[in-house]
Amino acid sequence: MMRTIALLTATLLSIVSCAQNETSKKVEAIVKDLCPGAKIVETEFKGDYFEVEYNCKGVKSEAALSLNFEIISIETETTIKGKTREKIQKKLDKAYSGWFWGESEMVFNGDTTYYKVELLKNGIEENVYFTLDGKYYRPSNMAVSEYWTTGELNEIYSETEIPYLFHRPAKIFDLPENLREVSGIVLVSENRAFLVQDELGALFNYDLQREEVAGIIRFANTGDFEDVTLAGEKIFVLRSDGTIFSFNSKEFAGETEKITVPVHSTNLEGLYFDPAKKLLYLASKSEPITGSKDERWIYQLNSEELNKPELHFSISNNEINDLLKQKYPRLISDNLTAEFNPSAIAVHPKTSEIYVLSATDRLLAVFTNQNLTQVFPLPSDIYYKPEGLAFSSKGDLFITSEGIKNGFVKGQIFILKAKANN
Repeated sequence: MMRTIALLTATLLSIVSCAQNETSKKVEAIVKDLCPGAKIVETEFKGDYFEVEYNCKGVKSEAALSLNFEIISIETETTIKGKTREKIQKKLDKAYSGWFWGESEMVFNGDTTYYKVELLKNGIEENVYFTLDGKYYRPSNMAVSEYWTTGELNEIYSETEIPYLFHRPAKIFDLPENLREVSGIVLVSENRAFLVQDELGALFNYDLQREEVAGIIRFANTGDFEDVTLAGEKIFVLRSDGTIFSFNSKEFAGETEKITVPVHSTNLEGLYFDPAKKLLYLASKSEPITGSKDERWIYQLNSEELNKPELHFSISNNEINDLLKQKYPRLISDNLTAEFNPSAIAVHPKTSEIYVLSATDRLLAVFTNQNLTQVFPLPSDIYYKPEGLAFSSKGDLFITSEGIKNGFVKGQIFILKAKANN
């Protein structure tokens, strides 16, 4: 038996290695075509695209490649000179007083070329974009997966009873560079939110009125931090391996409690404290270790007993797809199968419905008494990678979406007003 497992493992590793080698060869050929003699520093798979850092004749460069190995964008380090720099500097002096000008890159995106200027202040990084003659420039979103876009959903949602205008957010916040990979949100008040991002063990205090980071609490080193929730003054932050960090948000003195929740799932991404039931909800992105590949489990646990999780309910991908085909026959073809992998969870303060978000294929599902009642596609040209979910006390919906590192999309917060509040 052990010999069989060893052989299967060796075979799998061989297949993975071959695939990686093939990818490396394709990436190398593209980079060498862009710059003969280029030296590749690093190739990183970002989920929807490949990011390749390379050195071209002494110039630091970076290319984004699609999964089909098509060039999305190219960035090369550059120095902005003359009147263009003077124009940009005047704009920065007015809008970004006190910020330090760091590196500059020239970005080639299809048939468009523009500058990216990196700004630094108090440990916060911000990218600002300009045309080649020094005017402000805003890169457009890039819909990597286009199952449903705003154009397709406009007509459908205008004819459908929906609780929020998912295709027309009331407000969009562009977040600073160190929140480009924003992954979780919890509201502290109507004008303040706590945010976390994937790669840094830090809690960001974000002022929604001033649209800026008001403070940062560093509670851990690097990791894969996926969500955040609040119970009174106590903060809970979820790491993808199921470890929950907790500490007092008002009197943090560097001490953090942490416990790894013993669940039958891997890749945990959603965390929410329900004040009405005094329970924490934990959502798994992947199928359970001992269950069906079709299932995604939602756990409940007492905030004082994190080591005793219970299965609250199960989400069925098949049920999600059946409801999609029933609700949106014009949108869903017979051969389309959407994936629902929970990235966030929250409870509506007025209806007690449980909302579960999936960054994969951009879907929002609604559950009443553990039963699926609604599913809403989110347009891919608005929400690049929706990973965070929260409600205001009035029932307004907040969605955070991760950005793309190459500058097309910043990390963002979307506010969707409840119909009664419009």
